[in-house]
Amino acid sequence: QEASNTKMMTSDKPEFCRRLERPIEIYENERLWIGRGFSKTGLLPTERGPYSTQDGSLSWKSMREASLALLRGDVASSTLDNNKELWNINGKPAAADVDGRKVTRRGWSFHEDDNGNVHESTTIEQEDDFECSNTQDNNGDNTSDTLSDDYCGFAPCKGAQDGPTDEDGWQYFPDFKEQSLLYPNRKRGLLDFVRRRKLRRIAMFRPDHFLPRDVYNKCDFCDSKVVQVLAEAMLDALSLASLFAYGPANPEKVTDAQVIPLKSKLIDTLQIGMNWHSESNKKDSIDDVKERLCTFAEKCVGKPGPIMHLLNPDMDQNIQAIQPLRKKAIAKFFTDEERMSLARLVIKDIDRDAYQLHCENETCASSLHASSNHGNKEEDDLITCQFQFVPCPNYKCTVQISKKYAKEHDDECGYKVLPCPSGCGMEVARNSMHVHVTTRCSLRQAECPLSLVGCTAIVQAADVTKHLNQHADTHFMLLSTRMMEYQQLFKQFDTKIKMLEEKNAKLERELARTTALLSTKNESNAISNDLKKVTKRLNALEGSCRTEFKKVEYDRRSHKK
Repeated sequence: QEASNTKMMTSDKPEFCRRLERPIEIYENERLWIGRGFSKTGLLPTERGPYSTQDGSLSWKSMREASLALLRGDVASSTLDNNKELWNINGKPAAADVDGRKVTRRGWSFHEDDNGNVHESTTIEQEDDFECSNTQDNNGDNTSDTLSDDYCGFAPCKGAQDGPTDEDGWQYFPDFKEQSLLYPNRKRGLLDFVRRRKLRRIAMFRPDHFLPRDVYNKCDFCDSKVVQVLAEAMLDALSLASLFAYGPANPEKVTDAQVIPLKSKLIDTLQIGMNWHSESNKKDSIDDVKERLCTFAEKCVGKPGPIMHLLNPDMDQNIQAIQPLRKKAIAKFFTDEERMSLARLVIKDIDRDAYQLHCENETCASSLHASSNHGNKEEDDLITCQFQFVPCPNYKCTVQISKKYAKEHDDECGYKVLPCPSGCGMEVARNSMHVHVTTRCSLRQAECPLSLVGCTAIVQAADVTKHLNQHADTHFMLLSTRMMEYQQLFKQFDTKIKMLEEKNAKLERELARTTALLSTKNESNAISNDLKKVTKRLNALEGSCRTEFKKVEYDRRSHKK
């Protein structure tokens, strides 16, 4: 999986020969069909494919496709397919024709021989076959735990850190939903209808894919400020591009499908190997790279359109507010070690002949070793590379910086322990000095604790107790005076409280009288309404009686006739 950790390989070789390594993790998925057992052909169309990343956002039909896609980052994204510039930066697409030879986007490889030689191939197919071979692992030894050739050298993960698995590395689940995958089972239960297993192979970062050997083999010590600026700019560019492409919703949650394509295009944007110009100013060339990174999101994805701004008028402010959260999530996919390695390659590419930003030696280790054997500190200082990364000597400071900036950093390091400027004798870290001087220093100017009762004395914090003892009589008089003032205030408050109580009682009586009047009025209204209803009913009865009387009179007259 792309979000896996990246670390330095331990090696006895000089610094420039060390390589970054990272585990490539692919998940093999199968579904149970009654009578046929578990198989990849049983997977539903709506589910992840036979091989996928951990979150299932990227899937492939074959192990070969999955391993090559995750190794090189050549992952298609439906959101970005229509943006041709993303796939073809400065006329260099993902698969370009360089000097008549087809090459693919590189940077990571599963192979390196004992001498560090680069595998040469003439076609993309040959390169793919080489990467998918499983004859050797990264140390040149036979890999005993790998599966058949169809698995491209990947081995199942069956360690305790990988959770409960059976002997073949499978984990069983009811389905592939995110919540179900949180609770794997070692054996299949009655309700477990799917299974998956994690396959892993170690990939190595290959600087020789970007630069000639005589260029990248120079010492890895580069200008730390430029390295940090470029590494941070890469993370900013990738996080902003993901926000432009997929919106600001859920800034702390990103998927492999969202990040891997953008990351690959970002590395293309660096144009490592094409930045060197013999007559160009190195600072301007670095600025050009930073400018490409700053405009990466806008050029490759495009800013949110007017419809998005209509739906969310505060989108720009929201993106700025949540970008730190997105950067934290993106950093899992684009580690600090990988970004710094790419930044060093950019510097070596631009500064390959001037050595203004990186060391010109192939390694400084032997020079440093020779000087340490002589035991001459002055000679050691002269031989040591000015770009050598040295750790900050101040306690708790984790910064590593070029030796040429060590003095500058020490002058501004927040963890530098300094004596208190007031002369109290305490030594405090620079970033805590303000708090110490204003609240803790024994020589700071402090008010008398009885300033609230009228003492206006300002003394040193260490002399507060002495001041209280020497001016006890004065403080007693101040307290007595303040107590008398309080007594007068209490009397005034008592009088005012009595007045308010009387007024409150009067208002309560008035309220009771008004309530009684309203009640009487309501009763009168009710009686009046009842009378109206009775009158209306009597009128109706009277009309009915008249009608009946007329009918009887009519019948009587008719009978007489």
